[in-house]
Amino acid sequence: MVGSFRAWIPVMILIVAWSPALVASPSEGTPQQALVEVVMATKAATVEKHLPESLLSVLRELSLADRAIAGQKMLVGPNLCEEGAELAVPDDGHALLVMRRKGSETGPEVRVIREITSGNESILELAVDRGGNFTQTVLIWMRLEDDEWRITQVDMPRFSERIAIDDSSFADRFRNISHKERQSRITSIIYTLQAAVQQIAAVQPDVGFPSDLSDLGPRADEGDDDDSGKPAALLPREMATNEFSQEGYIFHYELRRAGPQGDFTIIARPVDRGGVGTPSYFLDASGTVRSTEEDRDPTPEDDPVQ
Repeated sequence: MVGSFRAWIPVMILIVAWSPALVASPSEGTPQQALVEVVMATKAATVEKHLPESLLSVLRELSLADRAIAGQKMLVGPNLCEEGAELAVPDDGHALLVMRRKGSETGPEVRVIREITSGNESILELAVDRGGNFTQTVLIWMRLEDDEWRITQVDMPRFSERIAIDDSSFADRFRNISHKERQSRITSIIYTLQAAVQQIAAVQPDVGFPSDLSDLGPRADEGDDDDSGKPAALLPREMATNEFSQEGYIFHYELRRAGPQGDFTIIARPVDRGGVGTPSYFLDASGTVRSTEEDRDPTPEDDPVQ
């Protein structure tokens, strides 16, 4: 559901050390069983029933696009499978959970060291064993709400980190997820272009920034991964042009001033123009990405991207 958002709730719970392992046959309706259900869930609804109501109220207000992204990110097991690993509850009960990578018979394991339950509050102290005498402790705080154990806080003492899942500031991470992820993809492309033109300017300061991005890509008779001993291309072929389309945006590069004190602009505008609400982005030699949601070219006077 959330996240550095491979650091969303469940992922944070487990991925603390890069993965987990689970319990030895926890009895139904217990805090341990709730944690196992969260990690092994194949449906977002299973995870959500073990999240605090304060967070669920935010999720219910999300757009369909944001809700779908949040639902996908909260599925720890399926997400790890896509990365070549899988989680399992060991039959012999020696751990709460185990994680195995394809082709390996060993992997991190999560054991319950201690459980303290009083009334409707519970704390699980977990040991994440990664092998090589490396063990990390994780504390999972839970609260009983509407007959379900819900995760309210995760503590990682080794990193002095606390994740308060039932705090309002944590819930803010779920708002506008689709917008944030798309913005991240667009700005990543812009920063790739920026790094390439800055590298050229650094090695030829008298010339400064390039006028044509095609000079930064692979030559026509070379692949993107050329091993001829010649300098590697700074941009992939599809980006080595002054104007190209990706991610539903048109990216345009222009040299504004050559020489040691040169300047350039990179503008990214939606392919489908004519509406308000879809941002356009601007970057020049100052290094600050700016954006506007108005239907026009962005300028250096627009607000910086947060």
